[in-house]
Amino acid sequence: MKKKSKIALVLSGGGFNGAFQLGAINYINENWKKITGSSKPMKFDIIAGVSTGALNGSLLAMNKLDLLNDLWVHQIGKKGVTEIYTSDFIDTSSKSDQVKLKIDLKGLAKRLMPELDFKLNFFNKLGLIFSKKKRKQIIKDILADIELGIKNSLPKIRSIADNTPLKKKLEKYLDRSEIKDTDFICGFVSLDTGDYHSVMHNEFSTEQDFVNGVLASTAIPMIWSPVESIRFITENGIVDSLNNVDGGVRNVSPLGDVINLINKDPDTHYKIIIINCNSGVAKAKNFAKKSIAAIAARSLYEIAVTEIFNNDVDHFVKINNLIKQAEAWDNEIVFYSDKMNALKSFDAVIINPHKDIEMGSSLVANEQLINHRMIHGAAMARIAFEKKDFNNE
Repeated sequence: MKKKSKIALVLSGGGFNGAFQLGAINYINENWKKITGSSKPMKFDIIAGVSTGALNGSLLAMNKLDLLNDLWVHQIGKKGVTEIYTSDFIDTSSKSDQVKLKIDLKGLAKRLMPELDFKLNFFNKLGLIFSKKKRKQIIKDILADIELGIKNSLPKIRSIADNTPLKKKLEKYLDRSEIKDTDFICGFVSLDTGDYHSVMHNEFSTEQDFVNGVLASTAIPMIWSPVESIRFITENGIVDSLNNVDGGVRNVSPLGDVINLINKDPDTHYKIIIINCNSGVAKAKNFAKKSIAAIAARSLYEIAVTEIFNNDVDHFVKINNLIKQAEAWDNEIVFYSDKMNALKSFDAVIINPHKDIEMGSSLVANEQLINHRMIHGAAMARIAFEKKDFNNE
């Protein structure tokens, strides 16, 4: 008896390079029948995502591809990164494809020393009526207040940007009741325990926990503040995960999450599509005078993410090829996981950006960059599927 077939989608992290994923997804949608042989609209049985992949995956699981395109093209593309975050340190109006600093001193002063603004205004209004000696003493006192304020406030600064705009969008858009016939898995990491949590949409305790889970998965450490608390339900009980950040810190491409779920469905043949936002090659750049934001993005997404993704996907491909060879040679040869589950091979397509194509900083977005990333995503998806025809396998 021929096994029924299902399709799983794996979406990596990558910041605003997530537009590359959307370009690839649009190509898949437009060529769904050719790729899968199905005349039905595009529908994935499993979607797993971390970071920007969690954002894209959550809306895709809700069958909201039009909304996802609107978010990237008309909101982020037309209006820039302020649709997702604001910052006292990053120039959010820059048209460059790299991160630029622009310190908002007034905003930063209010953030560090909210009471100082009143004192400065008071001095501006009354300072001139005092003697020169008195004015010097007032200035000295204010400088002392600044020093004390910075010492007291710096430990409280947990990020250089504020992702409140993204949180508001997620609260507006996300609705678990609209996820039907798809298992959506979101990955995030607790800073307190260091644990990577892979949580299905229906395992979150509340809708707000679901929103917080997706938000946490996108929260790049140092760039955005950790999400304080996320509650979800596991087979071992309720978990309260504290101070949660980007799932890409531990698991850039949540293949393991998908394979664990597939292993619970042994009578189904799965095909896996992996869309990565990174080429797998960290391009050489001079970081001698780069900002903290550029350093954070480079460290996490361009170096750490690249290395973890390489190891993750390469490991999968090697094992998958070995299992395929064993299956072709002798059906009695079986590989087992460390949990003694019989391993099976998968049909898999991996879509990456080309290593020679520059897509700009993962913290930067503008209309030109979004279009460039989406066009490249569609082009690389076409190339990947020309090499691998699911329908004819």
